[in-house]
Amino acid sequence: MDTGFLILLISCLSGFIYLIIGYLLTFKQKADVLNGIDFSKIADLPVFCKYVGNSFLLSGAVQILVGVLAYLAYLNLMLFIAIFVLFSTLPIVNVVKAMRNFQKSAS
Repeated sequence: MDTGFLILLISCLSGFIYLIIGYLLTFKQKADVLNGIDFSKIADLPVFCKYVGNSFLLSGAVQILVGVLAYLAYLNLMLFIAIFVLFSTLPIVNVVKAMRNFQKSAS
């Protein structure tokens, strides 16, 4: 199996998973796809879902695009890894940021 094809396969698979999660969060408001979050402490759940879902959608699209570019040899392996890791962790950072921003006030 060609290395470029394996990179394309892995990035497309993870990208499609991110796209599915992003779609469920952004358009269907299915907050239960995120585990370990106490949603009773979130002030505006639909806005929270849209913010986090858009982050997943962006990451999924970029992962697929970077995989295609690496397969077509427009990106070298180190640049692919850097972009892939950055956009794989972006939704995690945005979930933590959104939990702080949309937390109910303690009154």
